[in-house]
Amino acid sequence: MPHTSHPSRPKRSTQKRTQVTDGDGWTHVASGSNVRRVMRTRPRGTTAVKESESRISSNPDQLEPTLTPAEAPGRLTLSELQAQFQTHRERWESSESWTKLTGVLDARLRKAQEQASAHSAPARCPVDAIVCIGLGSPSGFLRDGWVDRRAVSLYQLAALASIKDQVACTTSSNLKVYAQDPVFNNLDESLLAALNITVIKHPEAFSHITANTMLFCPGAERKHLELLLPSKPWLLFGGPLEHADSGGVLQGYVDGSESYCLPVFEALEHAFWNMRLYWLADVVSEE
Repeated sequence: MPHTSHPSRPKRSTQKRTQVTDGDGWTHVASGSNVRRVMRTRPRGTTAVKESESRISSNPDQLEPTLTPAEAPGRLTLSELQAQFQTHRERWESSESWTKLTGVLDARLRKAQEQASAHSAPARCPVDAIVCIGLGSPSGFLRDGWVDRRAVSLYQLAALASIKDQVACTTSSNLKVYAQDPVFNNLDESLLAALNITVIKHPEAFSHITANTMLFCPGAERKHLELLLPSKPWLLFGGPLEHADSGGVLQGYVDGSESYCLPVFEALEHAFWNMRLYWLADVVSEE
C-alpha cells in the first residue's frame, strides 16, 4: 500500500521574548522583531526631558493608576541589595556631579550658620529634616514587571544618603530623614531603615514640610509640589521647576530662590537630568 503523505504544516516560529533596556533606563519586554522598534521609539537624551516635563507640567486633575509596591526579584536578599546600593553610592560619590554639588551645598550650609550667628540665633544650619518624595523602588520592577528603573532609584538614594550625611555633619540639630513612595516594598523599607531613613505613608510627608526642611524630590509630580512648596522649604533638590507654571506656585518658588544645576552624571545621565539644588534667598534659622 503506497505511503500517503500529508503536506506538513509549516512550523510556527517561536520568537524569543527579550528584555531591552533603552538609553533612558526603561526596560521593555519585546520579541526579537520588535527590539529595534522599541529602541527607536525612546531615543536617548530626549525621553528624559519629556518625562521631566510631563512629571512637572502634567495636568494635576488627570486620573492616575493606583500605585502598588514594586515587585522585587524572588531571590534578592537585603544583603545583596545593600551591596548593590554601596556600589552605586561609590560611583555617585566619585562623580563630578557629587563633587560640585557637595561644594555648593557646603557653602549654603555655612552661610546659613553665619546668618544665624549674626542674628543671635543658635549657630546651626536651618535644616532639621529632609523629606524625600517620589524616590521609586531601589529593588523592584514597576508596572507589573514591565518597567525596571532600579538603577535610577539606587543612584538617587545614594545622592540622598550623601546629602543626609553632609547636612548631619554641619548641623547640631537632630536631623530626621523621611521617605514617602507607595511603590516601596519590604526590601526597600529595610534598606532605608538601615540608612536611618524613616518610611512614612501618604500623606504624612506633607505635614513634615516646614521652612527648616530640605525637600528631596527627584520624582515628585507637579500636583504634589503645588502642595509642598507653599511651606517654603529653604532647600530643594529636584526639578527643574523653571517655566513649569508661569505665575503659579512653582514659578513663585523659583522667583524667590537661587539654584545650581548639576553637571551631567556620566554613569547614568537621566538619573539626575537637568536637576538643580534650589535655596531660598536670605534664609535665617528661627528659634
